[in-house]
Amino acid sequence: MHSKAKRWALIIIAVLGAIILFQIIRKVTRAGEKLSETVYDVKAVQAVKTDIQEAIFIRGIAEGNPQIKVYSQVPGKFERNNVSEGSFVNKDDTIIYINRDIIGMDYQLANVMAPAAGIVTKIYVTDKGAFVTPQYPVAEIANPDKIKVVLSTGEEDMLKVKTGQIAEISAAYGEKKVLKGKVSSVTPFIDKDTMAGTIIVKADNPERQIKPGMSVNVAIYGQRRQGIMLPENAVLLGESRSYVYINDNGRAKMADVKTGYIEGDNIEITEGINIGDAVITEGNFKLNEGNLLKIKE
Repeated sequence: MHSKAKRWALIIIAVLGAIILFQIIRKVTRAGEKLSETVYDVKAVQAVKTDIQEAIFIRGIAEGNPQIKVYSQVPGKFERNNVSEGSFVNKDDTIIYINRDIIGMDYQLANVMAPAAGIVTKIYVTDKGAFVTPQYPVAEIANPDKIKVVLSTGEEDMLKVKTGQIAEISAAYGEKKVLKGKVSSVTPFIDKDTMAGTIIVKADNPERQIKPGMSVNVAIYGQRRQGIMLPENAVLLGESRSYVYINDNGRAKMADVKTGYIEGDNIEITEGINIGDAVITEGNFKLNEGNLLKIKE
């Protein structure tokens, strides 16, 4: 009996020893795993100076320059049109006829003449017998050889625009037609009701590529300058700051930045990084300060 008890005691001790040894090995293995630091695969670009030309983009409607409303000099009733909308007229061509229709008087039809050559963009009276007065326009004529666009925009854009800046006017739809022009005028104030101001852009249109009444996109360009532009996804947003991660000798280094002009998918960095810094552009959202980096090609 004594020998049997001794044998069981040895078995129990052996089992306990095996369990303890297993626990020690597992802890050592886990410690080794913790010592194996995670490496983050990321992509980066080098910060370099590049040409920046700020542009403001606004949509508007092309008008002739000038675009004139036509008024009758006498009151009467609309009799008939002499031209249709879209017709080209010369100065002093008749646009519409008016019947003065005064009882007891025999008047010939009064003709309303074009004050200048151009395209008839609008005829306001079309129903025979409609009353016409000198206070309301009967038609509108536009010079198609020169174009102007009257733009309304907010204070932020207004502060960036000055008379004489280069502009481009392009058709909003259909074939891409572009006219080179300039800012003709900028209102010096913001309307308190609309919180907007007015910019007028003018351009020559000798080939009549842009027609009065067309929807157009207007790009107004500022002065060229040098600055750092990065892919917009390089910049991360915190609660009250913007920041990027830089590759600092294989480690992630956080840098607060200030941003400026945005063009397409790129954003200007005005403060916070230096020329030559390798800025993380992909994989940055999962990083923390000091993480080990592997830069992918």
